[in-house]
Amino acid sequence: MKLNYKTFPKGDARRYFVALLAVARLSERATIRYVAEEIGCTRSEAQRALEVVEIQFGVRFSRNGPLYIIDSWGVLKRHELGQLVAPDD
Repeated sequence: MKLNYKTFPKGDARRYFVALLAVARLSERATIRYVAEEIGCTRSEAQRALEVVEIQFGVRFSRNGPLYIIDSWGVLKRHELGQLVAPDD
């Protein structure tokens, strides 16, 4: 399931969730560059989205150089996020 950040309007939390799910999907390649490429946005938009999920939803990342690793999903449930942002078929 490939999701696009700009499918959702500016300020929509689903944009942030798309970025978070991309980190999970990319796993050992989850750098800002690859996250941005994966979801079709700029690096600064991807960076901001990941900052927002940390602040607003309690998601915790550890960093290994440029690599993002999800340590905690905070108050979010991964499976439900996937359903929330999935395109309607």
